[in-house]
Amino acid sequence: MMTFVRALVVLGVLVLIAYAAYAMISGTTKRRIQVARAGGPRWVATHYAVNDATRIVVRRVSPGNDDVLDEHIVMEIRDGDSDFDTRFLQAMAEARARAALFESESD
Repeated sequence: MMTFVRALVVLGVLVLIAYAAYAMISGTTKRRIQVARAGGPRWVATHYAVNDATRIVVRRVSPGNDDVLDEHIVMEIRDGDSDFDTRFLQAMAEARARAALFESESD
């Protein structure tokens, strides 16, 4: 009986290893397909925190790994700004508009 249990455990571990290998290989293949379909670099609107402020930017990123190739600052808003939400939403709208403009010029 003990040998049977050990065999089941070993079999279970082997199945998990095989599944993990399959998931990694198929994930890599899917990613390569996505990168191939994505084409060249693209412009995206994004934001990030820097020194007690939020910086809203438009970035040109490479497909697949999102390396930043270029960046344009749209606005930087102090975290304590009383009008933070309004200014943030306006800046993100501006960033999205610029990204769309840059994308249209890239074609």
